[in-house]
Order: sequence, then structure tokens, then C-alpha cells
Amino acid sequence: MPAGVDLVVNTFERTYRKVLAPGFLRGIEQQNGFEFQRRVVLVSNVDDRAAVGALAQERIDAGEIDEIAWVDEHLPAALERAGLTRRDLGDVPFFTDWALVAVALQGSDWLLHWDADITLERPFDWVTPTLELMDADPRILIGNPNWEAPTLARETLEERPPFALGFGFSDQVFLARRSELARPIYSERCIARLRYPVAHLGHIFEARIDAYMRHNHRLRATHTGVRYLHPWDPAATAYPHGTMLQRMRRLRNMAVVEAVRRSPWKPGCMRGL
Repeated sequence: MPAGVDLVVNTFERTYRKVLAPGFLRGIEQQNGFEFQRRVVLVSNVDDRAAVGALAQERIDAGEIDEIAWVDEHLPAALERAGLTRRDLGDVPFFTDWALVAVALQGSDWLLHWDADITLERPFDWVTPTLELMDADPRILIGNPNWEAPTLARETLEERPPFALGFGFSDQVFLARRSELARPIYSERCIARLRYPVAHLGHIFEARIDAYMRHNHRLRATHTGVRYLHPWDPAATAYPHGTMLQRMRRLRNMAVVEAVRRSPWKPGCMRGL
């Protein structure tokens, strides 16, 4: 039998009406062909907390979700487990705070985070074989389906069909053990983190996980049998620009990463960049 896995969907003002609509989380189960042990909605940055709570209670009463969790209530404990402070989250805390809470919540050790905006291109159970591989290979920290951009070959260090193994991390979809992520692993520094879109504003969750993986030779397993799709939406993909100085830092970051990519020699932590 596959391990018990919690499904956690993060939502906020723009997406909570969709996430808390009848059938949404059940639809995620159907897409993945996998029955989750618990279905949790994680809420941050909403205007009308009471309205969100009322919608969530309707879904709980209908048996579609098991828990609603508020990021602000759980963040202090999550920061403590991660060995971080609020100041460490930089000028863009909302790119990190919800993820720290997701991995620190009580529940199953296995967690699948699913972004509210994504879908699989077709129904497919990639979770079960990924759990089996992660149990068999202790190097693997993260599991996920493939993504739309044609970058997997460049990022692959090892092939174990139907999986491609390599560095890198995205918070859009990730399967992991809470016992691996809810601990002080978030202070690693790596040039690779500079390629993330808001690295000029702060060290976000994605970049911190990526740096940890690269410096400790932990890998992600990407199932090549199915892709997840993220429809382009300006409201969903807009990043804060920051000050003029911060924008100059962004240009510097891009130049450094490109130089490393072109370099004939690079340290092991920069492979697959």
C-alpha cells in the first residue's frame, strides 16, 4: 500500500474562491489518481477572513477537506523549526512563509503541495511510483511531475526511467517528507539561488531548498510520464520590481548566472544549472 500523503493547497485572496468551490480538491485527487490521507487548505493574505472561514467550513462539512490552516497563526512555530526569523524572509515574505508552514503542519510525514493554478495535462498517478523511488533512494529529497518548459534535459544528472534525477526545486508542485523539510536546512548559500525571479528582494523558499540540495547532494526525481500545466495569467505571474538598486541587483544576478552557465568549469553544486 502507498504511504499516507497529505495534500496541501496554498491559497490567498486571488484564488480562495476557486480552491474552496465544491469539488476542487477532489478534482486534484482525480487528476493524480491518488487518494490522499488528508486534504488541507492553507490560507494567507485574504481580505475577508470570516468569509473564507465560512466557505472552508462548508467544504469540511461536505467531507471534501479535512482542515483549514491560517499561515499567520502557524508561522511562529514554523520559523522556529526552520531556524529562521521573520527578518530572514526579506522584502517578499509571502514567497516563503506559507511554504514553511506547509511543511511544519501536523499530519502525515509525506506531503504533496499543489499550487491552486496548475493542472496535470492528463490524469496520471505519478505519486505512487515516486513514493517507491524516494523510499528506495535516500538521495532524493523532492518528487514532482515534469513541467512545460523544455529544460529537463539540461537539468538532468542521472536517468532512472521514467525518472530524471537532478538538482533544482519549484514550489508549484512538490512531494516530500515533512521530517526532511521542517528542520534548520534553510541557511545554505549558493550562486544558483540567484536565478530565481525575486532573488534581488530576498532568499525565498525555492532558492533556500535548492541551495540546500546542491550543497548536500540531495536530488529531485522528475516523473517524465506526465507534465503539469500552469496557464499564463498576468495576475498570477507578476513579480514585484523593487527599488532601482534592487532592480540593478536583479540584472547583476542574471549576468552572474549566465556567466556560470557558459563557464567550461563549474563547481559540482552548479551542475544542471
